[in-house]
Amino acid sequence: MRSVRPLAALAALLAALTPADSAAAPTPQLPYDTEYPTIPYMTGETSDPVADLARRLESGQVTLSREGPSAYLAAILRELGIPVSSQMLVFSKTSLLARLIWPETPRAIYFNDRVYVAWTPGADGLEISAQDPELGPVFYNLEPDGEDGPRIRRQTGLCLQCHDSFSLTGGGVPRHIMGSGPTDENGQLASHELWQVTTDSTPIRERWGGWYVTGTHGEQLHMGNVALGRGADSLTAGGNLTDLAELIDVTSYLGAHSDIVALMVIEHQTTVQNLITLLGYRVRTRLHIDQQEGGLPPGEMSPRTTRLVEGLGESLVRALFFVGTPRFEDPIEGTSTFAADFMAGGRRDARGRSLRDLDLQTRLFRHPLSYLIHSPEYDALPVQARAYVNARILSILRGEEGGSDFAHLSADDREAILSILRETKPGILTDALMQFSPVRQ
Repeated sequence: MRSVRPLAALAALLAALTPADSAAAPTPQLPYDTEYPTIPYMTGETSDPVADLARRLESGQVTLSREGPSAYLAAILRELGIPVSSQMLVFSKTSLLARLIWPETPRAIYFNDRVYVAWTPGADGLEISAQDPELGPVFYNLEPDGEDGPRIRRQTGLCLQCHDSFSLTGGGVPRHIMGSGPTDENGQLASHELWQVTTDSTPIRERWGGWYVTGTHGEQLHMGNVALGRGADSLTAGGNLTDLAELIDVTSYLGAHSDIVALMVIEHQTTVQNLITLLGYRVRTRLHIDQQEGGLPPGEMSPRTTRLVEGLGESLVRALFFVGTPRFEDPIEGTSTFAADFMAGGRRDARGRSLRDLDLQTRLFRHPLSYLIHSPEYDALPVQARAYVNARILSILRGEEGGSDFAHLSADDREAILSILRETKPGILTDALMQFSPVRQ
């Protein structure tokens, strides 16, 4: 398990800052400011749904209503099309608002395919992040009542001290984070060494330390619902919880749950989005170097760039096909309408099948190719990177290659996914038939 002492120590330091400290802190120059000159992360105009909402608030096209103890949360979720059923509650103090987060008052997180919204009881505003097609994760705050009412402001600096992958994976790109680790009775990390960034490949027994989890999952264990020092400390103590009222007062929250299905979907989503961001940043930069320093015309790649496309592209292919994700030992069922709400947004073929169809019996999705191939961030990948990934998708679905890593795809799986793609995103298949971008030796 990866040791993340430097990251956790930094998070603890940042969490100690007051809002005044945060406002006064200078914006640091992050590694990707210089490593990726073609991507104007700090200065470029954003085109994600939150940026659009911020502009409509400024112009007066939209007004937000304050509703209950969570202030503008319900209004923001409606404007961004985020279901309340996606609510997840985290009580570990791994946030800038650590002073307000306790097992009794967890931080609430809501999401859809492109936006994440967090509300902490007692906080003045909301924390928001969005997946921009070109820039990747972009971070915002909803600032509460001012002279002109609530406003959404973009944040860099402090948010990106933790939401940057330079210290862990190299390359320095912005990222979304899901984490798990044991906490003490106050929500503090009980062990920095045992805290880890989780993905959809993390064993279920290592997930959700510091989170509340509602839902049934049979004999499978996880780390949720347990704060060391508060009663039973074993993993079995937090299993198969269906009513959070046993642990906390949920009346100030929009929902009464922290749905296990939502937690599993968000882990898959952030895994793929982070890989798309890394692939886009690295390939765009190498293509720029090929043209500026290597003199190659647009559309041609050096051998080094080709190797980069193939290496990072293969990582994305594996994530899109759920390679390495754990098989469920028992069925999983949530406690909210999240599963139905999530599947309702699916693009379907003539037989009614969608990549958003959940399985929840032996695996997360019924048709194991990620629904994020429909996303704007996937479409915005450099054409060379997208061509490689599309070609691999088609080859694997045809059974032409792939090896044992893709043995979890049955013939029925391949047929269903091909049908869904033909009718909902045929461009993937037609692009895959095109020759991969030429390489200049």
